[in-house]
Amino acid sequence: MYKRIKQYCLLMATCSLIFLFSSQAFSAEEKPAAMAEMWHFVIDPADGQAFEKAFKEHVEFRKNNGDTRDWWVYTPHTGVLGRDYYVRHCCFKWGQHQKYVDMEGMDKLSQDWYDGPAKYVKKTKHFYSWVDRENNHWPKDTKSNFLRLAHYKLKVDSDMGPVVKEISDLAKKIGWKRAWGWSYENNMDGTYLTLAMPSADFAGFESPNPNFEEAAIKEIGEEKYKNLFDRFDSNVESRHFRIMRYRPGLSLIREQ
Repeated sequence: MYKRIKQYCLLMATCSLIFLFSSQAFSAEEKPAAMAEMWHFVIDPADGQAFEKAFKEHVEFRKNNGDTRDWWVYTPHTGVLGRDYYVRHCCFKWGQHQKYVDMEGMDKLSQDWYDGPAKYVKKTKHFYSWVDRENNHWPKDTKSNFLRLAHYKLKVDSDMGPVVKEISDLAKKIGWKRAWGWSYENNMDGTYLTLAMPSADFAGFESPNPNFEEAAIKEIGEEKYKNLFDRFDSNVESRHFRIMRYRPGLSLIREQ
């Protein structure tokens, strides 16, 4: 049953993401892997200590029983605390993902999850996203102990892709001293664009001097800058912002 559910999720995600990105999704298959998988677990904060203990034990079990993936765990630093855990793997191609869910021993890994930390989980959400590698700037040595995330719900008729490319090209042209990453998710509630900006610590939250707006206006002029972000805003239905903290003690990172 667990495998059937996983395969159904895989099928639905494939259809929806290909529909959303059309040529972008197909071209992504010819380039480095660009799909990411996320699990969002919601617990009762009163169970936090017990859940994290069971979760750490499960991570060790996966390490010792054939899990071939790295999983990064993040929890909110702003907003509601102690309730939400986000477990993410990036990146893969669909064929690689099929091999992963079908690999020998997956049933044993799943059963250990249900016998352990799953007992404290009140709600689970599972989704896939497409990472826009072409328009991202994420150097290999980037530290992401904190992630500042801006989530944009896109309008139904949105054509955000070209605008994102224009903003990213501008950031690269001016030598913007930040790492950033764009990703898209399509779910039952709509289509979302997420901008992630990582930093090693709180000091990394400080804006470079000159800031992006100042450097961009110097490069293209105030009128073109305003037009660019007016076009960005015209594709957005709503937005929200949050900060996430990396939890290395809960993450499964294999030896490099």
